[in-house]
Amino acid sequence: MEQENETAANRPAGFKRREFMTMLAGCTVGLMVPSLSHGTEKSAGATASRSDRLGALLPLRKLGASGAVVTNLGVGGDHVGSASEKDAQAIIEKALEEGVRFFDNAPLYSSGVAEERYGKFLTPKYRDVSFIMTKSLATDKAQALKELDTSLSRMKTDYVDLWQVHALRDAQDVVERVQNGVLDAFREAQQKGKVRHIGFTGHGSYKAHLRMLAALKERGVKMAAAQMPVNPADPHYESFVTHVLPKCVEAGIGVLAMKSLAYGRFFGGNKGWRRTQVTVKPAIPAALSVEDVFGFVWSLPITTLVSGMESVQQVSQNAAIARKTWDWRQAELQKRIEAAAPFAGPDLEFYKN
Repeated sequence: MEQENETAANRPAGFKRREFMTMLAGCTVGLMVPSLSHGTEKSAGATASRSDRLGALLPLRKLGASGAVVTNLGVGGDHVGSASEKDAQAIIEKALEEGVRFFDNAPLYSSGVAEERYGKFLTPKYRDVSFIMTKSLATDKAQALKELDTSLSRMKTDYVDLWQVHALRDAQDVVERVQNGVLDAFREAQQKGKVRHIGFTGHGSYKAHLRMLAALKERGVKMAAAQMPVNPADPHYESFVTHVLPKCVEAGIGVLAMKSLAYGRFFGGNKGWRRTQVTVKPAIPAALSVEDVFGFVWSLPITTLVSGMESVQQVSQNAAIARKTWDWRQAELQKRIEAAAPFAGPDLEFYKN
């Protein structure tokens, strides 16, 4: 413990981070939505039902200041696209059974196959209880609007609950997309009712997220969500948690966590599309458990952890963890950050620039 007379100059390097994590953890409770046993969902500032026509829901959290309320666990669309059709249907239906109501997707995933599977297995029977998100890699306004219409057609729905600018690479990428009218396309689609909420994603550079936040402020655009990597290794290397998360909280933007298991590299190996020539030592179970990682994420002011689940067993396992109350304070968060330290860096989080 630091001495009271310690100056900022001679404090240990980890002091500011520990202080910072305490601040972030203190924001988490404000996202949690008190629940009622019965009734219909109300506004984000009130209580919400623990169940719907399909059964019990996972814990609910506010999507920033947008007014939307969603489950704390979401289905990753990438794995829905890469699974067999039979397994994709099983994953979707098991997620619904387990109380998941947040469904991620993007045209990129298996070249539209993932969206088509939502159109086949999700929206025909479950559109009324599903919060569906998709994204756009478009670099100009016309392309973005065209891509949205294609996504809606594939998923057999008139609207999506959240549409996000997909995979911002760096600050220059943000500048170019904004100049080419991508934000204008998103606002237009929202005004026409094709999307309820808008947001942005990226895992390459936290600087891209900071530039997008600046662009939104400059143009007076309100976004509901920002998606980014969140895990215990992130604070050690090109960190989204330390650089972006606080600014999103301040702006009332809900944060969606992705790459929480570093696309599987927390289990070791070289899975992914970059730095595949290296083999990462397994952090799980050597130093951390899946509960450690997910508990870290949910103890931060995160709305939903989007998880790429490859089987019904993984859906059930993740849902069981999601049902627990996660509100770790600074000491517990720091413990997981320190446990991840020997594994952290560009080999583990290969998706960062």
